[in-house]
Amino acid sequence: MTFHAPEDIATVLKIKPSTLRKYSLLLEQSGYLFKKNAQGHRWYSDTDLTALRKFITLKDSSGMNLADSADAVFLWSKGDSVAGRATSFEATQGDTERHEASVNELTLEERLLRLIQHQQQSIDRMAQSVQKQEQQNEQILEEVKTLKGNMQPLDASSAEQSKITRVESSSQEEESEPEPIMPKKDTRSLWARIWNK
Repeated sequence: MTFHAPEDIATVLKIKPSTLRKYSLLLEQSGYLFKKNAQGHRWYSDTDLTALRKFITLKDSSGMNLADSADAVFLWSKGDSVAGRATSFEATQGDTERHEASVNELTLEERLLRLIQHQQQSIDRMAQSVQKQEQQNEQILEEVKTLKGNMQPLDASSAEQSKITRVESSSQEEESEPEPIMPKKDTRSLWARIWNK
């Protein structure tokens, strides 16, 4: 199995090395394991390159956020990479890898449980909001019914009286309004107006 430097992988994927580091960290947080040298620098295999391509594809095309894409890539690669790594190293390294894989599985399960709990809390908050809105709607409906019940139809004489009063008040308003006075348009030129000539 050949390993590639981060710069080479970044060039192949047409991304910056800093972006590759970010994606690698997200995948590691999801449980994906990269080969590291003594200084802790990542080295990428062909399998890792495929996983990174899958991550970028999921991120770009499916509308998933970065964390969900990383989780999906980890789950996708889990069947092949975890079993393959456990058998390819020496016994002690294989035990370490299996332990890390089981810890990653636990953290993945914990994250999924937290995600489910968060979604359930969101659903509960939305249900409470809907219930509160329904109560407000019922109160408004009751107030409208109360107002309709309190309204009494006007008898004909009071209706005619109110029409007469409205007509008289509108005619008085028309009489009291003076005609607007339009100012005389100044036809002098701009310079004549400035120098007042």
